[in-house]
Amino acid sequence: MIPFIRSLAVSALLALPVVASAQDAPVLAVISHPVEDYAAWRQIYDDFSDEQQAGGVVMEQVYQDPADPNNVTVLHGFESLEAAEGFLNSDELKSAMEGAGVAAPPTVTVVTRAD
Repeated sequence: MIPFIRSLAVSALLALPVVASAQDAPVLAVISHPVEDYAAWRQIYDDFSDEQQAGGVVMEQVYQDPADPNNVTVLHGFESLEAAEGFLNSDELKSAMEGAGVAAPPTVTVVTRAD
């Protein structure tokens, strides 16, 4: 079910009106993982917004599996591949994910805008 959700999330993002910061994000990270409790996870995710911005996140969206709300897909936009890799490999992100109740290792796909 997770590959379907990832595909659905990317399709939904492409159908959204373009926001200035998303329009300028040539790199997209698609992160899917189950969480123990969505409400608890979401609070920690929202509280991590300053670290996201400091890490180069210029656009973010959160999606849930309609059949299992504890299965989430997060889209993060970045201005460079280096920014994406730095943020996704940061100790701060790993610590926040552990504290937020991420229940399994995430599936992460990083893509760049095609010319």
